[in-house]
Amino acid sequence: MDEEEKLNKESQPAVFIDLTTDFGFKRIFERKEFMIPFLNDLLSTYNKEGVITDITYLNTENLGEVSKDKRIVFDLKCKTQDGDIILVEMQKRDQEYFDDRVIYYMNRNVAMQGELGDDLWKFGIKKVYGVFLMDFNEKRQLDNKAVRHCGLYDYTNQCPYSYKQEFWLVNLPQFRRYTKADCKTNLDKWLYIISNIKNMETMPFTMEMPVFKGLKTAAEIANMTRNERESYILEYDAYRTSLAAWDYAIKEGRAKGLQEGRAEGRAEGRAEGRAEGRAEGEHNANLATARKMLSKGFSVDSIADITGLSPSEIASL
Repeated sequence: MDEEEKLNKESQPAVFIDLTTDFGFKRIFERKEFMIPFLNDLLSTYNKEGVITDITYLNTENLGEVSKDKRIVFDLKCKTQDGDIILVEMQKRDQEYFDDRVIYYMNRNVAMQGELGDDLWKFGIKKVYGVFLMDFNEKRQLDNKAVRHCGLYDYTNQCPYSYKQEFWLVNLPQFRRYTKADCKTNLDKWLYIISNIKNMETMPFTMEMPVFKGLKTAAEIANMTRNERESYILEYDAYRTSLAAWDYAIKEGRAKGLQEGRAEGRAEGRAEGRAEGRAEGEHNANLATARKMLSKGFSVDSIADITGLSPSEIASL
């Protein structure tokens, strides 16, 4: 496709919602008919035993053990018919401590199994799986980072230590390089669609996988109500505004850091300028986003989840 054709296609109205947005992601995967096949295709790809026949969606907010602990909010959290816990997260932007957050989320859901008031509990735990979909490329250099399968490992004997805790890190931009012919497994097809659906005109793979026929209907913007379209457009525009402010803050921070670094002759000036510019730009963008969402009737919890602002900051707007 030449550049003119590409621009013409991008100028056309979108057919499907963007599944990397909070609205689009939850619209699809809060429905069992999509979540269960997706999870089964993921687990079967990695030779996990058992088949998920039913799930129960759980409260996505966990409170800390004491009042000073921060709450943690998952995008989606469900329990299988066998009692195993599965966390499914969509992460739009990289974070400084994203790896640590993954570990905390996983371990918190292991530890919570011993907080049910059963005095006879003897540390038997159910499996905790995590699926972390990242709409960015990890910065670390890895031979294969499209999908990283991680768990508890015995380095001495070169074998897994336990299968009670496993998680997958999915670099969605890797699947934007795929063609349909590159999709060899059912999981590849899911991730190809999730990554590229906002630019698709038709739904692929419907002949091979009937579940995608239902996905086509559920994800079509034309099938949304007026209120749903307004909520989706608001969130999408807010994210683009936040992203633009973030990019501008990085450039401003870099320029400020270089200027101060030259004047002072210290690397600290560059680092401090970048950090201050990023933080200020992101915070201002999040405040603007929160004001828009408040005016449209979004709850404080939803706004806090999307923007990262505290409930008290939102309440003061």
